[in-house]
Amino acid sequence: MDVTTLIVLLVIVAVVVPMFLKKVSQGEVGLIEFLWRYTETKSPGIVWLWPGIETMRKIDIREQVITVPEQQIITRDNVGVAVDGIVYIQINDPVKAQYEISNVFMAVVSLAQTNLRSVLGTMALDETLSNRDNINARLLESLDRETGKWGVKVMRVEIKKLEPPKDIQDSMSKQMKAEREKRALILEAEGYKQSQITKNEGDKQSKILQAEGDRQSQILQAEGKAQATIAIAEADAKAMELQSMAAQEYFKGQAVTKEQLKVVENALGGWNTKFILDSDILTSISKAFGVK
Repeated sequence: MDVTTLIVLLVIVAVVVPMFLKKVSQGEVGLIEFLWRYTETKSPGIVWLWPGIETMRKIDIREQVITVPEQQIITRDNVGVAVDGIVYIQINDPVKAQYEISNVFMAVVSLAQTNLRSVLGTMALDETLSNRDNINARLLESLDRETGKWGVKVMRVEIKKLEPPKDIQDSMSKQMKAEREKRALILEAEGYKQSQITKNEGDKQSKILQAEGDRQSQILQAEGKAQATIAIAEADAKAMELQSMAAQEYFKGQAVTKEQLKVVENALGGWNTKFILDSDILTSISKAFGVK
């Protein structure tokens, strides 16, 4: 085989083989049509086709992002707002996505715009600005329900831009500034009120503590005086008791001595009688008559 023949064969192979072999990349599927009629779905890899009678349509089954163009929507309170967003979708039935609708991506965009108008048109401006999560959830539910028949799964819906007119924004900015100043004044007044309450409470507690201290001091003084009085009374009672005992002992001794003197007197009735007296008796007699 000469070089010219080899080159011709290589050219034929380079031209003819691609006509029979097609590639399906990862993340795609191939829809095979025989004489322009769908026959089967091919997974990623090399696919053999008969040129002229078989064709293949590649469908991307990865999650894709669709941009929803900006549009003006009138809210329930007749305020125009500029809105746009993004929709995350994934084709889970390539056959339906290809043959049930002519352009599934354009259909999703149109449906998203229509649902945005429906949802935001039933809400006031303040609700639209403060309930983005609620709007996203309602759009997701509605779009996912409507696109299911096209073999499309709506994964997420996000509102990117939601802006009222410039004059409304200026009014809202002034309102927010006034509200912040109002809250600041309220907080300042509340702080002053709390400080006065705290100060008065502290003064009250101080007076209570001082009165309690004075009361305790008076109680302690009274208890001290009472204890002193009791001690003096007990001492006086003890002294009186001792004096009484001493007096009893004294008078008892005097009575004994008196009886002894009577005996002596009776015994000395006659002067001729002689008696010898005990020294203790003489001592008692001497004390009775005061003789030392």
